[in-house]
Order: sequence, then structure tokens, then C-alpha cells
Amino acid sequence: MPDTPDHGIGSPHRSFGWRFPGSKPATVSKRVVAWRIGLLAAVIGGFALVSYEDLRRARTRVEEDALRQSRNLAITLEADVLNTIRSAEQSVLALIDNAYSPPSPQTAGESAASDGAPPPDSIPAVRTLLLANRDGSIRYSTGAPSLSSVGGLDLFEAPRAAKTSGFHLSVPFRDGENSGWRIAVSRRLPSADGQFAGIAAAIIDLRRFARFYATLDIGPRGFVTLWRSDGAVLANSRAVSLIEADPYANARFLPRFEDGEQTHTLSGVSPYDGEDRIGVVRAVEGLPLHVLVRLSSGDYLASWRADLWRRVLETAAMSALLIALVAQLLRHLGRLEETTKALDASERQSQALFNSSFQIMGLLSPDGLVVAMNQPACALANLPPEAVIGRPAWNVRGWARTPEIAEQFRHSIETAAAGQFVRYETDIHTTDDVRIMDVSIKPIFDEAGRVTLLVTEARDITERKRFENSLRDSEARLRSYLDAAMEGFFISDEAGRYVDVNPAGFQTLGYTRDEILAMRVLDLIARDHPMGPSSVEGFRTVKRLGLFRGEMALRHKNGATLRAEVNAVRLDNGLYLGVTRDVTERRLAEEALRASTARLTALVHALPDLVFILDDEGRYREIFANTNDLLILPPERMIGRRAEEVLPDWRGRQLMESLRQTLATGQPQRMEYQLTVQAGVRWFEARTQMLADDFGARPSMLMLVRDITDRVEAEDRLAAAKEQAEAANRAKSAFLATMSHELRTPLNAIIGFSDIMLHELFGPLGSPRYRDYARHVQNSGHHLLDLINDVLDMSKLEAGRFTLDEEWIDVADALESCRALAILPAERGNLRLNVTAPSALPRLFADERAVRQVLLNVLANAVKFTPSGGRVEVEVGIPIDSGDLVITVRDTGIGIAPDALLTIAEPFQQADSSIARRFGGSGLGLSISRNLIELHGGSLTIDSALGRGTTVRILFPATRIERTAAGAVAETSPSA
Repeated sequence: MPDTPDHGIGSPHRSFGWRFPGSKPATVSKRVVAWRIGLLAAVIGGFALVSYEDLRRARTRVEEDALRQSRNLAITLEADVLNTIRSAEQSVLALIDNAYSPPSPQTAGESAASDGAPPPDSIPAVRTLLLANRDGSIRYSTGAPSLSSVGGLDLFEAPRAAKTSGFHLSVPFRDGENSGWRIAVSRRLPSADGQFAGIAAAIIDLRRFARFYATLDIGPRGFVTLWRSDGAVLANSRAVSLIEADPYANARFLPRFEDGEQTHTLSGVSPYDGEDRIGVVRAVEGLPLHVLVRLSSGDYLASWRADLWRRVLETAAMSALLIALVAQLLRHLGRLEETTKALDASERQSQALFNSSFQIMGLLSPDGLVVAMNQPACALANLPPEAVIGRPAWNVRGWARTPEIAEQFRHSIETAAAGQFVRYETDIHTTDDVRIMDVSIKPIFDEAGRVTLLVTEARDITERKRFENSLRDSEARLRSYLDAAMEGFFISDEAGRYVDVNPAGFQTLGYTRDEILAMRVLDLIARDHPMGPSSVEGFRTVKRLGLFRGEMALRHKNGATLRAEVNAVRLDNGLYLGVTRDVTERRLAEEALRASTARLTALVHALPDLVFILDDEGRYREIFANTNDLLILPPERMIGRRAEEVLPDWRGRQLMESLRQTLATGQPQRMEYQLTVQAGVRWFEARTQMLADDFGARPSMLMLVRDITDRVEAEDRLAAAKEQAEAANRAKSAFLATMSHELRTPLNAIIGFSDIMLHELFGPLGSPRYRDYARHVQNSGHHLLDLINDVLDMSKLEAGRFTLDEEWIDVADALESCRALAILPAERGNLRLNVTAPSALPRLFADERAVRQVLLNVLANAVKFTPSGGRVEVEVGIPIDSGDLVITVRDTGIGIAPDALLTIAEPFQQADSSIARRFGGSGLGLSISRNLIELHGGSLTIDSALGRGTTVRILFPATRIERTAAGAVAETSPSA
């Protein structure tokens, strides 16, 4: 009820006070009144000061408890974030191990189906695993990705720009227009040569953290925030539309610390919303992440404030009691009148305190009649004081709306009237709600021990009950989280006795929960294991320092020993929290890796190469050599020295430069050098390669050195032989050029004179035999001249001095002229010669004389080697798929054996030795033809079999064909 002139404290129209029978008003001197008032004020002031100090200490305890809760929650949330990121890193490592043999499409599809969109209340931490190629395209993914490429995203660009293959935690990003924010744990994928080949990444859905934080019991106005060191808010317990749109929107409100401490305490007014808060900022170990837990004073001081008025009422009651005692003392020291007046003053003071209390207070007679009540009591009864005073308290409907509550109230009054203090909780039904009240009835006794008055107090504890219920629900949720965790959570007391353990903890060790709770920490340590002493020392460390992180050997129920990673911390309440993870299999794998490394080292020792391990300063750290004969110094004199101090002059500088290039670029380097070693002067080839970052504390390089002396000497001999062959070839070419000139001059004369004789320009020859002789002389001269021309052309082609005289030529004219020359010998051999070509062949950019020479050589061979009654067919076409010009010459001749087909186009080569005797020829025609076609950028191929004829295919590239008519011809040409 509000404090109005009609219903307020000190109202002139309505009184909530009382007066005991027998008290009379009286007057006293001003000095006595002042003295008594001063004495009472001193007593009340002293008591108020004590009460104030008690309230201040209570508030301090509440604030310390809230700060302790914030620290513990921040530690738990840090462990949750750390476990999530490490789980993502393990997923990435597993994905990298299978990067070159990903699941089959069917399996991947099934996985994607099973890893689809989770229900709203259950979002997995790792939403998607993916492999991306070096261009950012997605090569393989699981889950429900909506990205087709990660190019341009920080999760891809940062590993690509990095020189190492460590993990990278990306900035937040969205993988769809309406999707939430994500972060990714990504790692660089190297190719076989160490280049960037892509990335493997695990995408984490940040909504999982936000929904988890929203379930935490931090009060209506408290909040939890997870953010990156660059100011990006990754998750918040309360949805903020500004942050949903831009994670960096509130970066200026985030606390910054540069002292390197992991945990910082915040207090005071928040710059974000102006509320008075306390909180804890905790940096996530090893990650650019921070967890902020902030509690509002309006939340954590709610119970203190609710308890404040109870304390005020208690203080008022105690003050009244003190006043009564003082009044009693004054009565014994002064006159009865003064004592009565002091009592009257005490009653007035008590009445003021009584009426000013925010708690419901009333005075009842031993028979339950209402003697007095304060304003909150009238407000609850919804009646004025005069309508309540004098009535039985249980009959006031505002205080007892149901018969059950009225009967409970009446019985409690009777019990208190019998001299017992009564306290109970009951439900009060108001017009708007049901309130939970803490009711106490205290009997007041006179000098004879009789109950003269009942002091009734009722305090509204509805909010406190709700808070307690919320706390129980929060504890139940936390228990469910611990029960579902994969790591073991153990809680022990100062004496080392276990007080709680989650299922993962006792199941990993093979015990039941009750068996674990009956043990001590040292009972689970495998003392007979080599790690037993260090495990015991770890337990002592956490008791001494409050923190331990390391590995322990734990005893399984079946007697086996488990190796576990343990993170233990001392909590603020004196208990100890230990988080364990079974790493037995991982350690076995590491031991297997060490054994494999030992075998690899033995293999390196078995290699003929020299193996050197050098650091980033070029100092020799390890040397593997089967023999010291190839070393410039014994290994013990080289270890610890720089390469330029060991190798002489420029060779040391060259090696140091190669090492610097390898260190700067990460790429292998190669060098050759000559060195005088214990075995003499030797040539060596050295190759450098960066070693992995985890090889040692400093960057290191591997250098393989091989003795290549035999190879270098063989190359020198080969170079000398090549120079001799080239000199001989040049001499041959010069000889052929000279001889061709010397032979052509008399041959031209012989051919000319024989022609004069055949035409009898200077008169008849006489006998007809002379004409036959002259014809034989002329034919032999032409044949010899052709042979010389072939030899000269072959010489020019081999020397690379043959120059094409290129122009646009008509292919049809060239074919017709060659056909006309070949038709006569074909008819003489009783052969059919057919030429098939499109009506509108395009022009060809080529050397016309060379084209005619090739066609004549091929046609002449086809006619020459085809028996009587056979046929020779020529087809010209432009295939649609390539656009090249193809001339195909087929015959039904004797064919070529498979072994001869391999060398038939070589100079002076024929199918067998009998060919020259049966058909003649030098064996240069096909070789010259092939070289001439290759000079045009084309090809000449031969397909043949004994007894089945031969097919010669001459191809000119499309770039040499006139484009205007090529398309039309290609549409009608058969495919060659």
C-alpha cells in the first residue's frame, strides 16, 4: 500500500500504534528529556553502527561469493572452449591423415546425411570438416556445408600465406546468407614438393556456445561473452542484434590487458550498459580467445537486499529491546513517573520502528487477538487497522484465505501462546499471485514468566525460493553436462578423498562411482609404473601450487596401467577439480613412431649418400656417413662448425647461400661442386630440404650429398664424343656439298649430249642401237642426278640449313601434277591410280617444291611396290574435330614387316636388302619426305603389314590452311 496521507506512516487520520494498560502521559523537564534522548540515541547509534558493519560484511561476502562463482565459471568455460578447439584440431589431423584417400562418394553422402542439420537444442561443436584445394574449391566435406569455395576467407588465406603448417583459428564468418557465425580451425596441406596444396579445416558453429551460455545461471542481467583478441565477439549469452550483424560492433567495450596475466577481475560500472557489475576475464590458454563472465549487482545482491529489511527489523527489535532495558534501568534509577515517561517514549520509538518496517509485523494477544499491526500487514489484509484490531488473526481473510491456512495460523498462535517460538513457511494467496511467506511467532514474557504478547513477523521469500529452485536446476544441468563429457572429471577434498566423479571418469578406469568415492587420489596412481613417482609428485604439486598440468599413470581396475593427461586446479571452496583424458593409445602410437624413426635412421645409414643436418646458422648438427673417405674432415671435427668454416673458398659460400634460400623460401636447392676429400678429388651433388617445425627447437635443414664423380666423368667423355661426331658431320656435309657440285657439272653435260643424240640434231646416228644406248645414258644420268639431289637435300636437312620457300599454294593443282607424273608408270605396271578430293580444297601455306617432292616420293613408292593388277588410292580431307589437312595414300602392295617399319623412315633404310636389288632406290625418299613435312609443323606416319599393303598419312596443321574455305570442306570431308 503506498504511503499516502490516508494510508501512510505518520498519517494524521489513522494510527497503527498501541499503548499498554496502565501507562499515563506525563511531563518531565527539558534537561531530563534531553539526557534520556541522548542516552537512547547513543545506544541506538552504537547498535545501528554494529548492525551497519554486519550488513557491510554480509554484502562483502555476497560480492566475494559472486566473484568466486565468476572465476569458477570462467575456468569451466575456458576448459569447454579449449576442449572444443582441441577436438576440432584432432578432427583436422585425422582428416589430414586421410586427405589423399577420402571416403567414397556413397560413404561421404551417408556421412553428410547423418551429420545433417542438428535439432535446435543440440548443435554439434564441429559443424563441418572439409578439404580445400589450392584454389579454394571444396574437394571434400562432411556435415551440411553451404560453401562451394573458401577462397578469400581467413580460414584459407592465412594458412596459404603462412610458412608453417600449424593450426590457425580463423576470424568469424558466415557460410550462408541466413546462417549464423562460424569460426574454423584450419591447417595448411603441403604437396609432395612442399608447396601449398590446400587446407584442411573444421568449422565450428558459434551458436553452440551461445546456446550453452544462455543456459547458465548467471542472473537475469548477467552475461557471458566469448571473443577473439582482435575484438570479434564469437558468442554471447544474450542475443544482441548488433553483434549478430557485426561481431566487431562492440569491440570498443571489450576489456584489454597487456600484463600477460591469464585472469583479470572487473568491478564497477560497465561501459556497455552503465550497470554496476563484477566479473572475470580469462584468457583461453594457447588461443587468441577470452571468456568474460559479468554478474549484475542487481542479481547477486538480490538476496542480500531481500535480507536487508529482515536485518533492519531484527535491528529494530533489538533496538527496542535495548531501549526497554535502558528504560528499565532508568526506572530503577529514577522516579516511577520518569520511568513511566521513559516507557512511554520507548513505546513511541517502538511504534515508529514498527510502522516503518517493510516486513509484515503484528502484535497479538496470547489468545490470538490482533493488538497492533504495521502498514505492510494492513496492505496484505486489504483492511484498515480499526477493522482488524481486536479480531482473531486467523479470521482476517487477507492473511488466511483458505481454511487450511487459517487452521495452521490458529494452531501456530496456540503453540506460541504456550511459550514456544514458532516458525514455518506458508502460501499466501493475494489477488494477483501466490506468495511464499516465512512466518515467525515469538512469545513475550513478563517478570512472572507468563506470555503477555506475541510478536508476529512475516517475510516474503518468494524470490529467494525461485532463486533456490533456479540454482538447483542449474546444478542439475551442470551435472548433465559433466555426465555427457568424454573427459573424466574428478573432485576431491583437501585430504585427497574423492567427493564426486562423472561417468566418463569411473568408466575409463573400470570402477563404479561408489568404488571411486571410497578411494583417495593416491589409490588410483600406478606407483609401480615408471611414471608413478612423477604422478605422485603431480598430486603434491596441485596441493602446493593449486595447479598441475601433465601426464600421470593411473591404475585400471583390471590391473592395467592407463596414461592420462591431467589438468588439475584448486577451487575457491577448498576442493580440487581434476580433468583427465586417456592418452594410452596415443602414447603407444608415439612409441611406434619412435621405433619407425629408429628404423628410418638405420636405413639412412645404409644409403650410399652422405646425410647432414644443419641449423639455421649453417652449423653441422648431425652427420650420417657409411665411410669417412668422402668427408673433408672427420665428423667430430665438423659437428658444431659452420659450413663456410669447413668447406674451402667459394664452395662454403655457395652452400651457405643455398641454405639461406631454403630457409627463406622453404624450397629445395641443388648445387654441384668439386672437393678434395680423403678419397681424393671428387665431384658431389648436394640437395637441401627444410625439416618439419617440430624437428627441433630451431629451424633445421636436411642436406643429401651424393658422389657423382663417375657421372661427371662420363658426361665429359660424352661431350667430347659429341663434339667429334659433330665435327665429322660437318666434314661430311662439306664433302657432300663439294661432291654434288663436282658431279652435277659432268652429269648435266652427259644428259645434254644424250638428249642431242636422241633427237639427232646433227644428223642420224646410224644403227638403232645407238639410240637405245643414248636413252640408257640419259636415264642413268637423270637417275644419278636425282640421287645426288636427294643426298644434298638430306645433308641440308640434317645440318638444319634447309630453308622453306613458303607461299599460298593450290593443293588440288599439286595433286594433279603429281598424279600426271605417276600415272604413266602406274599404267605400265597395270595399276589403278585414283585421287579423291573435295571440289573446293582450301589453299595451303607451304613450300610448293617440297610438297610436290613429298607427294611424288610417296606416290612413286606406292606404284613401285604394288604388283600388277593392284591399286593406289589418294584421299584428301579435313577432319571436323581437328581442322588439319590430311592426305592419305593407300596401296595394295607388298607391305612392310613390323621390325622394318620402325626404321623405314630413317636415311638409307629399306624394308630388306633385297628391295634395292629388286626395285632400286637409295632409301632416302621417305626420310626426306618426313623431314620436309616436320619442317611444315606436320607429320608423316606409315601403317603397313606384309601382304596387306601400306597406308601413308601426310598431315598439315590447321594453322597452315586458309580459313575461308576450310569450314565448308570439313563439313563434307571424310574423317581421315
